[in-house]
Amino acid sequence: MSKSILFLEKPQVKVAVRKVRNSTRLSLRVSSVNESVTLTAPVNTNQDVLLRFLESKENWLKENLIKISNKKVHVDIGGVIPIIGTRKHIEICSESLDVKIIGNSIRIPTTVSKPGLAIENYLKKLAKEEITSVANYYCNKLGVSYASIKLRDTRSRWGSCSSNSNLMFSWRIIMAPRNIIRYLVAHEVTHLKHFNHSKEFWFEVRSIFGSYENERNWLRTEGTNLHFYKFNG
Repeated sequence: MSKSILFLEKPQVKVAVRKVRNSTRLSLRVSSVNESVTLTAPVNTNQDVLLRFLESKENWLKENLIKISNKKVHVDIGGVIPIIGTRKHIEICSESLDVKIIGNSIRIPTTVSKPGLAIENYLKKLAKEEITSVANYYCNKLGVSYASIKLRDTRSRWGSCSSNSNLMFSWRIIMAPRNIIRYLVAHEVTHLKHFNHSKEFWFEVRSIFGSYENERNWLRTEGTNLHFYKFNG
């Protein structure tokens, strides 16, 4: 990865240049998750060529950044957020001492100065409880055990299993429907027995979870939407 290029003026865009030995052409990619821009180019491409290519893609780049920005959902009072697949209206409540779910609403105490961050912390706690419960269930079915469960805000994967039996999940999965959460956990727990994606692995996933094709497809097609929720308000 070479040095980044600062492109455009308002707003200025940081373009990461990725020079690949086997690359034969220039290509530009905008991440739908974090709006990062990556320019892939052959190893010996000089700076002038890179800049001319970016200039030719200026309108395309602006349009795509605007599209992605418009998908952002700023979590705050009066908004709506999915929790275990159910839409919850975010409301302020003078009688609440803690963030809590009541019916189709998530209640925020009046003393909270940053509702978005309070909801994020609540979702992390809820995710840890839900994922741990589901992981224990599938571990019992498979006769395996994990060393630890950790939550992160990962962008490239929803979960993982390390060689030393540590499970990792994106806490954002708590916004997905329950069957999606259960599939994801079943998938990673199965890696405690099969550290690969062999036929035996998928057979085992099906044996403990059932048909998983719809859930797997949901993560591929709908999962990205969970990253558009911004909690820094």
